[in-house]
Amino acid sequence: MATGKRPMLWTLIAGMLVLLTWLAPLGAQAQGGSYGRGGRGGSWGGGLMLGVPLHSLNLMPDQKTQIQQILSTYRTSAKPIIQQLRQAQGTLGDRLLTPGALQSSDVQAQLQQIASLRSQLLQLSAQATIDIRNILTPDQLTAAAATKAQLASLRSQMRQLMNPGGTTTP
Repeated sequence: MATGKRPMLWTLIAGMLVLLTWLAPLGAQAQGGSYGRGGRGGSWGGGLMLGVPLHSLNLMPDQKTQIQQILSTYRTSAKPIIQQLRQAQGTLGDRLLTPGALQSSDVQAQLQQIASLRSQLLQLSAQATIDIRNILTPDQLTAAAATKAQLASLRSQMRQLMNPGGTTTP
């Protein structure tokens, strides 16, 4: 391999790694999940929209129904945006793998489109989270805050167990 092509190869590899980091969370975002079970959809509808599993808040039946409706509406609104985001990311990935010279300015429009779509998803998610939060009672919000603190403590303990004597990052 010629010496002049090595920087381009490393640029291409770095670009693909960035693309993969973008695509991994998208798969999780696209999955729905039930209103009260975390894990399948994370903060994108799997029950962790407030940073805690909703089922841990002892929801009343009418609250469950309202939350299911909010999440259903959210998923319906998010689905076409997620599809557009996948397409835009695929187009970017194809562009990064196209032979020939490539400058960052060549992909700027695609990056802006991806950023805009991600912003739309973030706004939808924030609105759904606010709508769910507004359904909860003050006691449930207090319980959610306590549960969130306990989960943070457990994550910290797990990091310490997995990395004894080493440095930990939050």
